[in-house]
Order: sequence, then structure tokens, then C-alpha cells
Amino acid sequence: MKLNWIHKIIFIANIFVAIALVLASFSSSVEPESNKWIYIIGLTYPLWLLLNIVFILYWLYKVKPYLLLSVIALLVGYNNLFSLVTFNTKKETIQQADFSIMSFNVRLFNQYHWLEEEGVDQQILDYIQEKQPDVVALQEFINIEKDNLLYIKKLKALGYPYYKREDRASTSHFFGLITFSKYKITNSGSAYQYGAKGGKTVSFFTDIKINKQIVRVYNTHLNSLRFLNEDYLFVENITAQNENEALQKSKNILTKVMVAARKRQREVDEITTHMAKCPFPLIVLGDFNEPPFSYSYPKFRETLNDPFLKYGFGVGTTFDGISTIPGLRLDFILHSPNLNAEGFETGPSHLSDHRPLMAWFALPK
Repeated sequence: MKLNWIHKIIFIANIFVAIALVLASFSSSVEPESNKWIYIIGLTYPLWLLLNIVFILYWLYKVKPYLLLSVIALLVGYNNLFSLVTFNTKKETIQQADFSIMSFNVRLFNQYHWLEEEGVDQQILDYIQEKQPDVVALQEFINIEKDNLLYIKKLKALGYPYYKREDRASTSHFFGLITFSKYKITNSGSAYQYGAKGGKTVSFFTDIKINKQIVRVYNTHLNSLRFLNEDYLFVENITAQNENEALQKSKNILTKVMVAARKRQREVDEITTHMAKCPFPLIVLGDFNEPPFSYSYPKFRETLNDPFLKYGFGVGTTFDGISTIPGLRLDFILHSPNLNAEGFETGPSHLSDHRPLMAWFALPK
């Protein structure tokens, strides 16, 4: 069917949007250090996905053959689509599980009152007590003796006698990654750490003995964007900025995005190298600080399974820190194929800027 001039303009726009979707789909396989522009386009994958769906609906109503352009673009990046959204109806079989595990970025138990509600720290502890996971892996944990913030003692009192934390010099003043367990921890160590002893640990492992079998858990917090309050305010109120100010702040934010992305690439490469030498069934969990269509998640997924894809529904939002960018899934629980996922759930949003995740697993027979 011959197109009129309006349809021609729309089709040209469709070509641009389809190309952008294809580039965004391939960005997850491109290292941020080698091509920053493809990586940045990849971060906008949901936008190009939505626009292509709009074009498909438009051509379906107007000129059906032309919808093939966006259909093909969608099919090229189907892996990204299925990692972004899932519509499972499969029922959980938690009763068959041998153990459960929780991952939660607790944001310092709200010690700086980002959330106005009082008693958030106790609500977090109450939630853990209610869910009773066998293993609790926390990110942005805080424990300060002088202020009587003895959360290690509080978690132990909830039934977690064993714990390991990232290697730091001080035991009374601690901030970072920590893993609690109802089962004995037989070994632990750093999977990747910046600097010398006492430096920043990105990921550390604990070997946990469960029913006479060892399971290795990698508690992970990949490099964050290091956004300041003014950066978050700009993102949430971008239309209120004047043009020159918006351009300068956009450049600053883009720089932070790329610096963090390059650091995460190195972190993930080091962690996956460490994983490759692991003799046990393993779980990698935590705050990846990237959505599933970026570099980190696909890299881990080369060898690991995602229970969200098996039991989740929708986009699986885990981060609510930026109101203008909803639906972000930045936290994950991934596992080696020799562990069978028997259930998965995403927790409430009122305890932190991140939501807790919980999964149930059966051990190899």
C-alpha cells in the first residue's frame, strides 16, 4: 500500500525508533569501557520498547504490513524483554525447599531519617523475624557501639547465631555487607575488594553448611552512582530547570553514570572469575545498581538462573528511590543450575529505598 506524506514521516520516525531498540538490545553484551554510547542507549531500553509497541499498534490500525519493522526489532531483543517483564502463573512449591534466603539493602536502618516514619529499624527487624529466612544477606548494614546501634546482637537474638561480614578493622563501628545464618558458616572471604585490607568490599562469600551440603553465598553491592541529593532532585524535577543549568547537570550525571558503569564492569568480571573456581552450589545476590538490561545481570546470567523469571510477575520493582523512574529492578537473587528454585517473592516498599527479596531452594539430590 502506498503511503501518504504523513505516513512517510511516521515511518521514518519508526525506523529511527526500531534502530534505537536494536542498539539498546545489544548494549547488554557491550562492555561499558569499550562503547559508552551503546551502554547509555541500553539504559533507555524501556523507552524504545514502549515506542515500538506504540508503532505496532498504530500500523495495526492503519497499514498492517509496516508493523513488521517494530516486530522484528522486538524479536531481535527478546532476551532483554523477558528479563524486564514476566507473567508467570507457576505456583511456588516452598514446602519442597531445603532452605530460604533473603537479600535486603536496609539503607543503614534509616539512621539518617530518609524515611520520616519513626521506628523503621525495628520494622525491618520485625519483617525479618516474620519471614524467618534461613540466611539473611544485608547491604548497607550499620553497627555502631557508641550509639547503641547493636544490630548484630539484635539479629543474633532473632535466631541467627552465625554471621560473617566484609573484612574491616573495627568490630564496633561497621558499615557495609553482612550475612547472617541459622546454619554454621564454615568459610568466608572477599570475592572482590578495592584497596588493601579494610578497603571497600564489593562482594564477599560465605560457605554455609545446610543439611550436610555446602552452599556458597556471594553477598554483593556493586558500585553505585554516587548521586548527591541535588542529583536526585534534578532528575525528579528536570522540567523545572533552565536550559543551560539542565545541560550542565545532565553532563555531570552522565559522567557519574559512566564512571560507575566502568567500575561495575570490572567488579562483575572479578566476581564471575571467582565464581568459576567455586566447587559448591552457589547463590549471587544483592544490590547490583543496574537494571537487568545492562551489563552486570546478563554477565551473571551466562551461568546462573533467576528465580524471578520462574515465579515473578510484572517488572519486579526493587528500587523506589527515584519517583520519576518507576519500575527499576536493581536487586537480584541468582543461583547456579544445581540448586532448584522453589519460590521467590519481592517484599514491601516502605522499609527502605530498596525492597527485600526472598527465595526458596532445594539442594542437589
